[in-house]
Amino acid sequence: MSNILDNVLMFALGLVALSFLVFIHELGHFAVAKWNKVKVNTFSIGFGKKLLRFKKGETEYCLSAIPFGGYVAMAGENPDSIEDGAKPSDRDFLGKSVGARAAIAFAGPFVNIIFAFVLLVVLYMVGVQEPSTKDLIVGFVAKDSPALQAGILPGDTITAMNGKPTQGWDDFREQIGVSLGAEVMLEVHRGGTPLSIVVVPQELVVPAQDSTGSEIKMGIGDIGVYPRNRVIVREPPKEGSAAAKAGIVQGDTIYEINGEHISRYEEVVRQIDGSKGGEVKVTVIRGGDTLTMGLTPAYNEEYKRYMVGIQMGYVLFRETHVVRRGPVEALEKTCATSWKMTTSIFRYFKRMFQGQVKVDAFSGPVSIVAVMGNVWMSGFQDFLMLLALISINLGVMNLLPLAITDGGLLMFLGIEKVRGRPLSLKTQSIIQNVAAAFFISFFVFITILDFGKLSLFLR
Repeated sequence: MSNILDNVLMFALGLVALSFLVFIHELGHFAVAKWNKVKVNTFSIGFGKKLLRFKKGETEYCLSAIPFGGYVAMAGENPDSIEDGAKPSDRDFLGKSVGARAAIAFAGPFVNIIFAFVLLVVLYMVGVQEPSTKDLIVGFVAKDSPALQAGILPGDTITAMNGKPTQGWDDFREQIGVSLGAEVMLEVHRGGTPLSIVVVPQELVVPAQDSTGSEIKMGIGDIGVYPRNRVIVREPPKEGSAAAKAGIVQGDTIYEINGEHISRYEEVVRQIDGSKGGEVKVTVIRGGDTLTMGLTPAYNEEYKRYMVGIQMGYVLFRETHVVRRGPVEALEKTCATSWKMTTSIFRYFKRMFQGQVKVDAFSGPVSIVAVMGNVWMSGFQDFLMLLALISINLGVMNLLPLAITDGGLLMFLGIEKVRGRPLSLKTQSIIQNVAAAFFISFFVFITILDFGKLSLFLR
């Protein structure tokens, strides 16, 4: 029951976060439309059936059933709504100058980008966790992984990748992720000896968090190296379980099982399930004490394996520290971060065309909501950083000249400005219908992929 409530809360928080980003986006369109005295008929968060609505002045404000988006419906926005031969009124969208219409179209993405920029400045001034060192100390190397085959060992320090100094684990994972099947040169230090090791990332495949035993292909590269961490008991053990009976409590670090050091939760699963119901000796660290206790796993029919009734999580060794910046430094850091966030989507598209990222790597609204809710529940500061990332990407994506986006409208307006008249309604309709068909198909495809990944986020 607790897991169900956690999952409901996760999706609720994710929807609130996404709806907020949609709200400020549409608010940008709305405010500039009102500034230009365009009549706004509807301001809606979500699409489809209107669940909640109220009218103030000439505008109806709605909360609609499909929460993945929103819209501002303006008078005279659609040429078909204007009678043949009639001129648009001065309250119609089409009755305004090209500059005014462009400002209205640009306002939504602009607000998303500015919001992210301001949020990042505030975060950097308040203080964020950043790596204590840009070097990467390897804590664990996965069995049969590209890293192990290339000769990387636990305790190695990775200092550079393809000739460039490493910038922390997040940047390292991103660079490896977009290098699927490509050779990556790592500079590694082992006991003071520098080594150059070539590794080829393979597609990241993770087990589904359900009882099917299936795996999920993530579409990005992975070499199987992980930072130093501790496996902890994330929540109180299930009542009546082997762990509860043995005295394991929330926050315990699982240090060893049957004398084998534990650095990943998969090792716990392997040891517990491999016992086939026989007693296992579990050593935990609690505060400054080391405790060893015997547990007898029980077979779980739902998951088809032996379990002891605990939920696990990771806690990294203290390889980060809080960095606070003054206004000027915060502004400089924000500019660098914003540029990296803004260009990230283009890097992914480029690598996808090069075959170093697969389409499975893309996330749709379902995954985005799940990730945002999950991160919010795990740490509010990390959530705010993610909120900034998604807000910038939402703004950038909407500025792309893709016919049905704000950037598409800006493209049509640019053509109108150059030609001195708009494209014919027939030409615009053909372009928009083709684009709509493509994006609806792509949306359905991505959503299907999303549901395939959903078990990754369930608690």
